[in-house]
Amino acid sequence: MRKISLSLFLLLAVASISVFGQEYKPHPLLSPMWNAETEYLVPSQVEDSTLKNGFTGASFNLRFPIYRGKDWLSADGGKPYFALIAHTGGNVRQSQLDYIEPDRLLTMYKFGLTGMMASGVSSLRNLFLIQATASSPAQDFNFAPRIHGAIIWRKLYHNNKLWHTLGLTYTPVFGRDLLLPVIGAGYKINNENQVQLTFPFNFSYTYLLSRQISFSGRIINNGMYYKLEADAYRNDDFYYRYNAQRISVSARYITDLNVVWTPEIGFTNKAHLELDDVKNRQLSTLYLRLTFQVRFGKRPAASPIMNFDPGDSGFDPSYLVE
Repeated sequence: MRKISLSLFLLLAVASISVFGQEYKPHPLLSPMWNAETEYLVPSQVEDSTLKNGFTGASFNLRFPIYRGKDWLSADGGKPYFALIAHTGGNVRQSQLDYIEPDRLLTMYKFGLTGMMASGVSSLRNLFLIQATASSPAQDFNFAPRIHGAIIWRKLYHNNKLWHTLGLTYTPVFGRDLLLPVIGAGYKINNENQVQLTFPFNFSYTYLLSRQISFSGRIINNGMYYKLEADAYRNDDFYYRYNAQRISVSARYITDLNVVWTPEIGFTNKAHLELDDVKNRQLSTLYLRLTFQVRFGKRPAASPIMNFDPGDSGFDPSYLVE
């Protein structure tokens, strides 16, 4: 009798752990998360000079929901669903070698809000995002405020395999502030393969080996700028701008503890560099990045339009305003 009771207890314990794990698996879009990154752009030659340009960097970002609606755990009905998510963080990049003399500590801190609404008759298949972000890209954490934002419409079709993305964004993705259209589409070929193209930001192909492991190949635009302090060569503050396309491959591993590891390696094409009105080209070089992400909270059986992982889909709302 004691053996039967012990066996029954163990069976119930295993069942409880299984149910607990399923119930509390975080949602990749609606649950809180934080992630840390390290990156390295190998210095390469600037045109036909003896100068080189590169950087070593690190970043930390936090995302947390402010409002998710009372029915977010079962947001699959016909009435609209609303959510408001805050995201904040910052990054530092140490310029290397002699293109920017002396070497500078490039810094940026930011805070933003993303409002979302899912709607559609009988099932929610339209996702609308409005995003605004304030940041300060400067040297040594100085204050150089800027505002960016995006308005995005993402529609999922009834076969749950095809979606499109349309919108507008005001972004520094090309190394300067521009108002650009967002035009994209994605297709889930089968349970393992999907492709996504979002103009003018990226193209991605993702292979899902399992629920925990995926591999991606991407062509993505990588642009940024910073306001730098006057130096021996310039009497006034000036801007450093960088813009390049990157071809990369990455792997994502989601552990049972909801920790996501993403190593990435890639090459840039000839980058566009600017120091105020002086323009140069940097030769192709190697780019490395490692991301460590921790997710919290519950993973509901949400509506299909919200039940996607930005890292696997090639569409990451936060990327639009980086």
